[in-house]
Amino acid sequence: MKGKEGFLSAMRSRHACKLFDRTRQLTDEDVSYILECARLSPSSFGIEHWHLYAIRSREIIDEMKAACFDQDAVGSASLIVVAACRRGPSYNPESEFIAERGRRFPGGLDVFKEDYRGYYEFLNSSNLLDHWARAQTYIACANMMTGAAAAGIDSCAIEGYRNDEVLRILDLDPVYWETGIVTVFGFCAEESPREKIRMQASEIITYV
Repeated sequence: MKGKEGFLSAMRSRHACKLFDRTRQLTDEDVSYILECARLSPSSFGIEHWHLYAIRSREIIDEMKAACFDQDAVGSASLIVVAACRRGPSYNPESEFIAERGRRFPGGLDVFKEDYRGYYEFLNSSNLLDHWARAQTYIACANMMTGAAAAGIDSCAIEGYRNDEVLRILDLDPVYWETGIVTVFGFCAEESPREKIRMQASEIITYV
């Protein structure tokens, strides 16, 4: 199934899996595919605020389970992807990080900074830089989960975690980094798929 119906089929089949089958592991090809869904995701100003940590080691998965309040979805996962995001200072227009990202764009770094600076100043003055950066990781998370569903792979987004513990496991300095979101993947071991509960379009959409 391709096109619109193929995409909607993946959206309809995706659900928050709370227990994965530990006897069935994702292949290297599966993992590369999921990560490519994240890599191709859009982000504000194309900055790609995230760095993705793909965890497959059972030892580290067990550590992550403890850091995520012992959730079974984390402990039984075949793959954990932590989308870590850089914190506020990285987004200063004169920072090395922005220079690295901005020079890739048409017109070069100076043109990029001219366009970017006003929005940065708004975010900085509103104390929203960290919130903005973390929000970008949710875009990558959503694309990974929908892409996984299209390939018959189950997933769950994990927001319940101890940020300091996740950063310790990944050896990241909390001065410069924050956990954006944790996403887990595998093959569902629940006896029956969870019912998808959504409001009707007429209840949540207004055309103006």
